[in-house]
Amino acid sequence: MQPIGYVVLQHSARFDRPVKAYNRWIAKIPGVYRDAVLNKPGDNNISVAADPHCLALLKNYQSLMPMAQEARKPIFYLKPADGAIGAHSSAVKKVYSDFASLAKAISSRIDVKIP
Repeated sequence: MQPIGYVVLQHSARFDRPVKAYNRWIAKIPGVYRDAVLNKPGDNNISVAADPHCLALLKNYQSLMPMAQEARKPIFYLKPADGAIGAHSSAVKKVYSDFASLAKAISSRIDVKIP
């Protein structure tokens, strides 16, 4: 098995950046990933955003998750009929974009073309 990278999930975001408590943990990920997964010396001075091993930094879309579970569909397919109205509607578009970017990053690293 060959790792292709990592995804940072469920950080609480404020103005499109992680809150300080999460930011301290997130800052450790690139170095620990290199050291523990790749068995290479870790670089403690690289940020997750600049790390080529980071596939995505996904926001925690907490309010959409219960809607998706009740509708029995992925959060990026929620519609107004499912309760995704107002700010939720724009969040659904953002979720779709985030997961599309993640899928493209994964496919490019494993040489699989997305139709």
